Amino acid sequence: MDDHQPEQTVVPPGYAAGSRLPWQVKLSLKLVIAALRLPHGTLRRAGVNRHSFVEGAETRLVREPADHVARFAALHGRPPRGVLELGPGRLVTRAATYAALGCGPVWFADVEEDAPREAAPYAQAAAMARAAGLPAPDLSAAAGREAALAACGARYLIGGTEVLSAIPDGSVELVLSDVVLEHVRRDALPGLLGELRRLSAPASLGVHAVDFHDHIGGALNTRRFAPAFWEGALVARSGLYVNRLGLSQLRAAFAEAGFTTRAVETRLWPAPPPGAAAAHPAVRRPPEDDLIAFARIEAEPAPGARLAKGIP
Repeated sequence: MDDHQPEQTVVPPGYAAGSRLPWQVKLSLKLVIAALRLPHGTLRRAGVNRHSFVEGAETRLVREPADHVARFAALHGRPPRGVLELGPGRLVTRAATYAALGCGPVWFADVEEDAPREAAPYAQAAAMARAAGLPAPDLSAAAGREAALAACGARYLIGGTEVLSAIPDGSVELVLSDVVLEHVRRDALPGLLGELRRLSAPASLGVHAVDFHDHIGGALNTRRFAPAFWEGALVARSGLYVNRLGLSQLRAAFAEAGFTTRAVETRLWPAPPPGAAAAHPAVRRPPEDDLIAFARIEAEPAPGARLAKGIP
């Protein structure tokens, strides 16, 4: 870890609050839906537990990937030669932007399938990249998702941490996640970070945006619950799960896996939000962590650190 001073902003009242329903009501509704064990596809079609990304926006499909690649190039003088996105949801469609930026091969890894299967969204994203002046491939004749991704030098991996074993050691130079790491179960996080260390090239960069608030009102009310309940199957099925780690704890986990990290952006509450003072003893953390609603961190392999083993 270093002493880099991040760009800091104070979040406005109601940050990430969502609907005006009390957090207890939101939690109860989600748990009831989870207890009904409705088919996952049915829930997705109804808009429940779906990724909140707006996958058709030019910002998400072109500018964000270009900014990440530019950040790597600023550090290393060239585009990254391998890219991995964790939990992209429907943003797998931006494969054409990475191809246009000379970043192949590209991997997208997600715990469940959410990317479009038809080729049209990939062709539209490629056209958007070309409109922005990038030499994206023409995907208009692609027969489907797999053909579109192949034309971009990209692969789509579905499953848990184990699917990352398909990526060769030291082959990735840019690793990205956007509000993903907070949803990784506490007991699974070391294995995931170990895999990221294994597949990261010596000159690599990870950029990770992390929400540190709960998802039932934008506060810290989920920290009230004992691990025996919160780490259980019902909460996991509900789509509410966050691992309740603070920024210092997450950076410590990266360090244990063999990374150095720096926080480049933080968004702060002006005072500890609801739930912070009522945290269960088993999930208490440094008081300064309770003021951090969001952070963007960069991770690089620690010089001289042993290669992490990743998953067993």
